[in-house]
Amino acid sequence: MATTPPPMAAVPILEQLCVTTAIIGLLAIGGKTIDSLYEMNTSPGRDTAILNKALQELKQCRSSVHILYKNFSLLEAGSLPYPDRATWISTDDLVATLTDTVLAVSDLQEAIEPIERCQGLAARVATCAQHAQRLSNLSTRIRWHNLTMNMMMTILKCPGEQDAQNSRLGLERRMTRLLSSNSDLALRMRRLRDTFGARSMARRAIPNYAPVAQNAPRLPADRTSSASSISEISASTTSGQSGQHTATDGEAAPPPRLWSIFSGYNLADIPVLSMIPLPVLTLELRDNEFYTFDFAQRVSDDLVELMQLDPGQQGTSKMLRVILSKPMVALPPGTAGMNTTPNTTTVPLEAPPVVVPANTTTTTTTTTAAAAAAKSESVRMSKMIKSFKNPLKHHIRRKKLK
Repeated sequence: MATTPPPMAAVPILEQLCVTTAIIGLLAIGGKTIDSLYEMNTSPGRDTAILNKALQELKQCRSSVHILYKNFSLLEAGSLPYPDRATWISTDDLVATLTDTVLAVSDLQEAIEPIERCQGLAARVATCAQHAQRLSNLSTRIRWHNLTMNMMMTILKCPGEQDAQNSRLGLERRMTRLLSSNSDLALRMRRLRDTFGARSMARRAIPNYAPVAQNAPRLPADRTSSASSISEISASTTSGQSGQHTATDGEAAPPPRLWSIFSGYNLADIPVLSMIPLPVLTLELRDNEFYTFDFAQRVSDDLVELMQLDPGQQGTSKMLRVILSKPMVALPPGTAGMNTTPNTTTVPLEAPPVVVPANTTTTTTTTTAAAAAAKSESVRMSKMIKSFKNPLKHHIRRKKLK
């Protein structure tokens, strides 16, 4: 008598994040966490105000990440309106900002879990009060990085030269304060290695930037929350002063610091952002399947179509949610938009990932079915996106007929 084999334990996903997978993962996880916060705060009041604060900060941050994705797609395509300004943003600035944003959102997911499990408003209010300080610190931390991303977008897009210069100077000062006060993030940056070979693709060579010995561990053994360091930085400056400094002729730029192996490089130097690694592993994050190369490949084509729309246009947010909640169907490697082709360079790790042997008898059937499902899903999604390019077109036609 045949017996059903016990279900296999889930294999941990072990990948190192890059710029592209971090941005796409933030879009997906941000939407999921926003939905959770909405559901928990169905009766907003003074006692649950901290949930509303976290919700608003996360919504604004996700919107900034959305626009950042669009601008980086233009950067890779060589279509930025002011291409020379890509040299104003250092690779370290982008790596540090995305790294701590990803960690902050994951910490926020962990912080709201006890509140999600509460049954009834009274229990939810009590749990909110218990975790209020941590939620407040995380909201401040996310806001900090949202403002940093806004500065990057001002540099890349703003037609006013003086505004762009002010944002450039403000960005340099913010990153110096952040990495000087956040020891965990600074340690990650120092231990970062060129895992995907980005330096070999750089348009110029900078051979002498080596902040740490090559035999140093690639990542710290454990992580502590950096919310307190962000709170201390924010407390020392008002929101109006956080980066909005006017450049003057007499002001000298701060001396360059060797934060990582990529110090000295800027966004114009490395043409493919998916080659720039972040000092974070998927194992450190909640819902880490959304931060993988596989997920980025599957949603990339649809995201490219959606990025042609204005992020504030009616229906854009809804379509983004539909795209990022696509079923897990494997697709062939895609290269549209921000390059999402995974690099096969070996990542040195303390423990090798568990490999599950494939069932050779069903490989062909599974591959064929997956390809057919992928094609059908791609066509359906493309039609849905096109229908949102002008949400009012049917109303306009009716008016013309009348």
